[in-house]
Amino acid sequence: MRRNVSTVSVVVGVVIVFVVMAVVVHRRHNLPDNGDFFAFSVGSSNNNLNSNSRVNSNDRSSSNMGSSRIRRQVLDTTAGFYYDHDFTWSIFITPQGFSGAPKKMQTRAIESWLRLNPKPKIVLVGQGEGYEDVAEEYGLEINPHLDLNFILMPLAGSLLDVAMSADTEISVILNSDILLMQSFADGLAKVRAHFSDWFLAGARYDIPEMPSMFEPSRPDFNEAGFVSHVRSQGTLHTAGGQDYFAWNNSGRRLYHGIMPPFIRGKSKFDNWIAHEVIQGRYRDVIDGSEAIVAVHVEHGYKSAAGKHSEGNTGASTFWMKAKSSDWQIFHNINLAIAFGSYRNQDGTTLHAQYKLSSCLEPTGMCLIKRTRPGICPCEHNAFALNTQTDPQIISVSKRHIVKCGSVSVDQSNKYVIPSQALPGKEKQYGLPFTMEELLPVVARNNHVIVTGVSYIYRDVVMNFVCNLRRLGIYDSLILAAFDEEMYKFGFQMGLPIFLYKNDEFAHMSARDLEYGSSAFKKVTKLKSRVVLDILELGYDVTWTDTDITWFKNPLPDLLSMESDFVVQSNAPLPEEKDANGPLRINSGFYRVRSKPSTIVAMKEIISHAKASTMTEQPSFYIVLCGDIKGVNVVGSDKCHFSYKGDGGKNEVLVVQFLDRELYPNGSVNNYWKSLSIIDDFPQLVILHNNWIKGLRAKIERTVTRGLWYYNREKLICSYEEKPMFSFDWSVDVADA
Repeated sequence: MRRNVSTVSVVVGVVIVFVVMAVVVHRRHNLPDNGDFFAFSVGSSNNNLNSNSRVNSNDRSSSNMGSSRIRRQVLDTTAGFYYDHDFTWSIFITPQGFSGAPKKMQTRAIESWLRLNPKPKIVLVGQGEGYEDVAEEYGLEINPHLDLNFILMPLAGSLLDVAMSADTEISVILNSDILLMQSFADGLAKVRAHFSDWFLAGARYDIPEMPSMFEPSRPDFNEAGFVSHVRSQGTLHTAGGQDYFAWNNSGRRLYHGIMPPFIRGKSKFDNWIAHEVIQGRYRDVIDGSEAIVAVHVEHGYKSAAGKHSEGNTGASTFWMKAKSSDWQIFHNINLAIAFGSYRNQDGTTLHAQYKLSSCLEPTGMCLIKRTRPGICPCEHNAFALNTQTDPQIISVSKRHIVKCGSVSVDQSNKYVIPSQALPGKEKQYGLPFTMEELLPVVARNNHVIVTGVSYIYRDVVMNFVCNLRRLGIYDSLILAAFDEEMYKFGFQMGLPIFLYKNDEFAHMSARDLEYGSSAFKKVTKLKSRVVLDILELGYDVTWTDTDITWFKNPLPDLLSMESDFVVQSNAPLPEEKDANGPLRINSGFYRVRSKPSTIVAMKEIISHAKASTMTEQPSFYIVLCGDIKGVNVVGSDKCHFSYKGDGGKNEVLVVQFLDRELYPNGSVNNYWKSLSIIDDFPQLVILHNNWIKGLRAKIERTVTRGLWYYNREKLICSYEEKPMFSFDWSVDVADA
């Protein structure tokens, strides 16, 4: 009898302990240091839970429906604990475009996501081939507003901003060819049950090919069988490569500081953001690699130079080669070092404070709190049969050491942006950019948009870049930097920029080049030299100052005009009837074709400007229209430039002045006095922000008219119809 009492006591004691553990574990932020408990049940199957067995709770506190709302967990006597799946979530992707092999890989991934419960909203961010067709076929959404670099690669900061503005409870950024299993949605449900403000990241499995029996589009898709295949035949990617990020949108900020314009898919973005979120301590960070099954089917990787590496690259062989040659990878490493607190590869899934671990709980996953995150690289390898970083025994100083993977050591002195190539040495990473190398990349139909800039005008430059991005013609722009600071800034911002400088300006700073200074007048004369150099290489040019707002794409109109040289008038209206009056050429906007006549004209303009103490603008009129008085003026909107052609024959270049109603300068019709220029004057193609003195005044006028598109706090473009920003003019902008 005593024995039976003892047995009962033990059983009761175990039950009490088990219940207490369950209550403790499921309270937020009170997880034990050694992890979650294991829950057993009859008839449950890991990673194969059907919708009928999953229990959703709709019983929520009506007093607090935010990120910290309390949820009742439902206990099913046959299936154990389940978490509330009654939430909304969005997946944001930037697909390559839907054609050929990428279409197959990306639609396969989309089909896997649409099988999940709850079903996510899927948003294609940006614009690309086949977006509309795929969106219609699968019921997806398209958000076209995405910042791209000049070779049309998405910038991560812009994508993140779109995702953080979602109208769903949870946002997910995901590589567009990653397949997700139900464990992903289950992981979201579990994490949101435990944490108020959280951030989930994880690595994928790589498989060499997709067996036809496991295509997600099959009505008889066997998820449990596919998961088993992946775990046994797949290779777990490194902890340093993270393929998904998820977070709740109603919570605190993700990180402190500014996200630099990383090129998406070109390294460091994933490590940087994981590190900054961990270090910011605004969020609980969870590693989902062990419990969540995310799958990548191998394919060839394409580098920026167009080089291919086919299939499985083993222990990151292709990555290491690209790291030493790809300028986009150099770009991202430079940004990672320059912004935030990230150093080397310390932003991996292993550095997360918590991890979702595979276990015998009916949901298939338990939460474990890491006491010393990141201390053991081999932890990432313990639960997978095959990994990219399987433990190796290496010899160091006659000692045998177990090694799991490598830590990327990015020394800041090796990633300083070069502004000029060293004589006699081969360029590394294809840097610095040169005009000759960029022109074939950005030219469209042998035509380029060209501007020249100095560092002090960097905000105006970025506003103009955003202006062109909104119009979808940024990829035909090329920028000449007139100082090293501007070149390095432009490179970091992902601009197609090259340094155009001669010995005369070698030691000038941005401050030396303030508006109206003697140095400024000299450096403006570089603009026509840039145009001449490009014309002589055989490209047509539209030159534009960056203080001009483009309301529409002017290129179809400009390129169709008969004249080889069309130029903006600087004459006020209605005060002056003629567009071609004395000295009324505005050299801030013109289109010129690469012809012998225009090359001769540009050479004469440069020669005249060189001997002048003024800016180059008067030289345009004096050369093209014949002296200050305009002796070669024809009618009210033309000038005839006479020159000696082949064989000494007299030739005439017709210079056409643009319509001031469509291409006005800053003194025409008081357009700038309107606070709703777009609505009041829909005929405008461009509008020059001149006839006003000072950089600060230019910016203020642009901002107050809703024509400022650059978010300086986020380093991204705004795509709102009428964006509004506020500046402290006395502090934020140095006058010039």
